[in-house]
Amino acid sequence: MSEPVIATKATFEGLYDRAAEQYDQTGPHLFEQFGARLIEWLNIAPGSRMLDVATGRGAMLIPAARRAGATGRAVGVDLSRGMLEQAARAAQDAGLTNVEYHKMDAEHLEFADDVFDSVTCGFALFHFPAMDAATREMRRVCKPGGQIGITLWGKGPFDPAWKIFAEQVRAYDVEVRMPQRIANAPEDVRALLADAGWRAIEIQTETRDLVYTTEEDWWQFQFTMGSRAALERMDDATRARFRDEYLAKLRPLFRDDGLHLPAPVIYARAEK
Repeated sequence: MSEPVIATKATFEGLYDRAAEQYDQTGPHLFEQFGARLIEWLNIAPGSRMLDVATGRGAMLIPAARRAGATGRAVGVDLSRGMLEQAARAAQDAGLTNVEYHKMDAEHLEFADDVFDSVTCGFALFHFPAMDAATREMRRVCKPGGQIGITLWGKGPFDPAWKIFAEQVRAYDVEVRMPQRIANAPEDVRALLADAGWRAIEIQTETRDLVYTTEEDWWQFQFTMGSRAALERMDDATRARFRDEYLAKLRPLFRDDGLHLPAPVIYARAEK
């Protein structure tokens, strides 16, 4: 068995360009749920200027732009141009005109110091090769007294479905690992922010029961996440066989209304 591939920035840029159109569009739209929850906690004031790093389809950017209002500005950055295009469509559909988008590397933000009142990053830090550099960059562009808000997965997200998936990709010798661990403990997140110079750190946690009503919903969700990288290493016939084996293992877990999976989330807020 060969060594697993470590995903790079180029991996993610291509992967999320290809996933952008269906990203968070199957199942319970979890990123919209968690993004709205964090923005509500941050209580972004009218007239604020905010930055959303690795914005995706704008799960945090859109509710933040609504709160910032016509006198504020919401800026989304992402490596994936496809994701930025989807975020722009979402903002247009919402009737928002106070939003802008930039293709940009989170570890090298192309903004001056002390620009933003709030900086957010949802479920993306584990994609960054230098997670500490990214959190320091977010602090650099944040105004003194401004805030950061992030979300990360807690321990055991989507168990046992993701655990079964991980075991099977290893068996098929197509494993692709994230640059950082996906699951974290609250103390890990606190230490990450403290080491980057953030202060007054607050942590909240919750676990939501997410329901995927059909096998196909859950399978399609795999193509919108980092798991897509492993699936794309297979030819069509191998991927079809993988799918049948994987879903057969999951089938006993389904209830009458679908597949219930826990989503443990860590929300963190801190000040500069």
